[in-house]
Amino acid sequence: MDKNRIYFEGNPWPEGHPLREFKWTARVVDGEVWFDIHLKSADYYSERDIEDDEDVDYESSWENPIVWGNYHRCTMSTHYWHKGGFRVCSLHEYSPEYLDGLELKIDMHPEQIEEWDDFAFHIYLLGHDAVACHTIKFIRESDSDNFSIQWQGCAALAYVVDYEFKHPFKLLVAKQKFPMPLCLIGAIK
Repeated sequence: MDKNRIYFEGNPWPEGHPLREFKWTARVVDGEVWFDIHLKSADYYSERDIEDDEDVDYESSWENPIVWGNYHRCTMSTHYWHKGGFRVCSLHEYSPEYLDGLELKIDMHPEQIEEWDDFAFHIYLLGHDAVACHTIKFIRESDSDNFSIQWQGCAALAYVVDYEFKHPFKLLVAKQKFPMPLCLIGAIK
């Protein structure tokens, strides 16, 4: 898996899609550190366009490059459409050393989530769809304040009323600076 790309298993681009934006921030909520992540891919067809072949009978819209082309790119975010995010640890535990190797599981039981806005992330993929079953791991790069983020999860094509999280995705993002929660900026000298 190449760095700074997002891969959607079974879509028309097995080589994945480059990330155009990736922003990782931290905030404090009631003494707990929460992370927000916002990403945007390049256009699905930015590196390789797929010829329109009307004679091909695709089993699903997931496999059809024309459908993907209609929606252009992926945006996945904890805060672009709603106030989501996910808890990491208590504020007194939070440090680069604590985060190194930490693996978080988020929205692992989507069938138990009652309200749409209770999901940590929202996604625009083939319309306004849904993502859950996230496993996100943070790996410190040497002794620096940079981290790589390994992430996998599953998408559901909620836009077409398919709420089964059956479409795996994964990404590996490198050289992301350890985010300092806003309440601590200026407090550390």
